[in-house]
Amino acid sequence: MPQIEHQLVLEVLEGCAASARAEAEQLGAVGTVSPTELVLATADLDAVRGLRRVVAAYTTVTVPARRPRELLETSVLQQVSALIEDLGRQRPRQRFTGLRLAAAGADSTEMQRIAEAVAELARVPVDEEGDLLLRVRRGATGAGESWQLLLRTTPRPLSTRPWRTVNYPGAVNATIAATVLDQMVIGAGDELLDMTCGSGTFLVEQLHQVAPARAVGVDLDPTAIEAARAHQRAARRKGRIDWITGDVLTAPVEAGFTRILTNPPWGTLHGEHATNEQLHADLLRRAAVLAAPSARLGVLTHEIRRMKQVLQAQVDEPGAWRLEREHRFFQKGHHPRLFLLRR
Repeated sequence: MPQIEHQLVLEVLEGCAASARAEAEQLGAVGTVSPTELVLATADLDAVRGLRRVVAAYTTVTVPARRPRELLETSVLQQVSALIEDLGRQRPRQRFTGLRLAAAGADSTEMQRIAEAVAELARVPVDEEGDLLLRVRRGATGAGESWQLLLRTTPRPLSTRPWRTVNYPGAVNATIAATVLDQMVIGAGDELLDMTCGSGTFLVEQLHQVAPARAVGVDLDPTAIEAARAHQRAARRKGRIDWITGDVLTAPVEAGFTRILTNPPWGTLHGEHATNEQLHADLLRRAAVLAAPSARLGVLTHEIRRMKQVLQAQVDEPGAWRLEREHRFFQKGHHPRLFLLRR
């Protein structure tokens, strides 16, 4: 049976779009709609589930229409039915248990009729907690009046990693982690250290790309290290990671790392704003001790002003870090920034 090319909408976090686009281009032609949305033309829905820099993927129907009720026309529902059948052909098979509507005016009679019609086609009930996510919105401006139906291709967002079996507070968003690793440019010959590894997101994500020659994660919290080990087991990826419980500032760690990462506490779930400037300074000094010549250090932090003060204060110190560039992310009201540094 010939494969049908799908027009997909890819939801991304601001700051991840360039990495997401490069990844999606392996599957088909990609266009940029906004810093948080891409469009992908591909016939391989199965491969879409492997996208690691995308929050969620949606298959779409766009209809020239002035009002959303025109989405209930027979010809439109036939298109929607075909999309649902294609979702059901994905391998391995996915099962949806209920339909959840996300739309402006979702409680209106008109929108509820749309939800009920699509749910009937999918043979699932309408459910506020449903895993078949249906979005209804106006089409792009400039192309005449239109409305869009979008069906998420997976029961959970792509950013929800199946290997995350432990709910560890404060874990870095996985799509941001994948993008940070792209910025770090880590190869098979590199030695990688995560100085504040938490539940292991950076290092486990890296194993999905290429396993470094050496990978070490350090964290003060034994619970975090236990979670990191569980996540590595659940990911089932080749590559060794040495997990160390202790203070990276004093723990006996063999030096020579070519790539170093840290996502320090930033005063909401962990740490305190008042002490984090000193912590950032201490981490940079310790990283200089553990780094190989010409190593690269990535600091993902919300303490942007304090981080800049730390960089300015250490500029004349032996082994000082030089700022190559900054990369901004935006996620649900938070604006973490990646500082890319060189020895």
